[in-house]
Amino acid sequence: MYNNISLADYANGGQGFGGEGSANDLLKAMQAGQITGRDTTDLSLTQEPLKVESLETALKLLTFRMKDIALWNAIPKMPAYNTVEEFLQLDSYGADRGGFYNEGELSDVEDSTYIRRAELVKYIQVTGEVTMQAQMVKAFVPAMQKEIQNKMMWILRKANSAMTKADSRVVPQEWNSLYAQHASIGSGEGFAFATVDEYTNSEVILDLRGRALVQNDVEDSAIIVDDNFGTATDLWAPPQVLSDLAKDYFEKQRIMLGTSGNKFVGGGIPKSISTTIGEINLSHDKFMKRPIGRTLTSEPQSTKAPATPATVVASLSGADALSKFTTAEGGLGTVYYAVAAINKAGESALRVNGAPTAVTLTNGQSVNLAITAGVGANPATGFVIYRSLVTSSSNPSADGILFYPLFSVSVGERALGFDGAGANVVRDRNRWIPATEGAFITQMDDEVLSFKQLAPLSKLDLAVLSMSKRFITFLFGTPNLYSIKKMVRIINIGRYVA
Repeated sequence: MYNNISLADYANGGQGFGGEGSANDLLKAMQAGQITGRDTTDLSLTQEPLKVESLETALKLLTFRMKDIALWNAIPKMPAYNTVEEFLQLDSYGADRGGFYNEGELSDVEDSTYIRRAELVKYIQVTGEVTMQAQMVKAFVPAMQKEIQNKMMWILRKANSAMTKADSRVVPQEWNSLYAQHASIGSGEGFAFATVDEYTNSEVILDLRGRALVQNDVEDSAIIVDDNFGTATDLWAPPQVLSDLAKDYFEKQRIMLGTSGNKFVGGGIPKSISTTIGEINLSHDKFMKRPIGRTLTSEPQSTKAPATPATVVASLSGADALSKFTTAEGGLGTVYYAVAAINKAGESALRVNGAPTAVTLTNGQSVNLAITAGVGANPATGFVIYRSLVTSSSNPSADGILFYPLFSVSVGERALGFDGAGANVVRDRNRWIPATEGAFITQMDDEVLSFKQLAPLSKLDLAVLSMSKRFITFLFGTPNLYSIKKMVRIINIGRYVA
């Protein structure tokens, strides 16, 4: 061992500070170039220096960050105390009539109207595993600690995306997202809308029919929320939607130059929009973006996904008074349809219509899709309807045409006939346009919505059954939308065109 080391210890013996070997060692270092320890494995070190690799110990984050799951971070959190979360909606204070009486006269009775609703708590979970060897070696990051963090981020990504995409009607294991609860469609008490047509044409839906979101749409939506006794505070949308809104703002903005004390910043991207009701915060969440298109060669999303539908046959419905395929709107022409089966594990591969066979969209008609389910070990719980953009292709598979998801139906809805179609047939009335986005404006507090947690994001160690340590991370809960009328859902948002 060496004690009291000084420069004198380096002066002799060719150690690089003046010995005879200094020049040779310096030459070796200069000749090493970009060689690393990895490149010299099993080689004689004749020209290469013995040097330590410079591998940064900070693990670079190549996937999403905590701030990316913005909607999850913003939604109010509340505790849940049961697997069924019930809540009451005050629908009416009573009929708005009369109210003035003679002296001493007994007034009439007015009953308030309440609606009891319930949402089932659902369970998101994922298992992690780290071998004993990985825990024992000296690593650049602690393997177990980092894997726990990774699995927690996996849960949060799933929860955040499911805020607007999950639908227990199609996949029973999922909770009902804010959009699924907003589309409260069904017969009998407790449903806000009797039919799909009633919902998509209601005041709480703003259908842009393929055009970009502009400032006027934000104003109109805020007024609708106010008409229903709410106060709109936030617009939530995918980043591209807000980017297009900003481009519309570029065309209209006015900047006063020369004002003392003001700093001019080029661009002037709006972070909020002032409306008659008040300021609306512009908030984006990249996980609100609708799924990207798939091709006919796209693989099933999981080995446990259901079998691909056996057949899909598309045909025009004939004259349909509720069809939204119109010449004035544009978008008519030759398209292809495809269908994927879905269950809790994911979607199957696509089954295209016919051989494939194109469909020519026609003014005033709809398209009927007769779907025959496939047979497999993992049954489908629903079907996802896909449509291409207008194309002149005669071979969508060879040309790699993208199919975009329009809407989903449950197995039961397909069996009964969906949106005016007969049994085992799903009808596309062009209520949903391919390659478009969605957004919503609401009062962002627990008077309107919240996330009820039966168990917050947690970790549970599992029994050790092999030379590895396993754990499970989980989140039990459900979003609740208390007032449908205090949220305006904006659908079929297209891209900005200068």
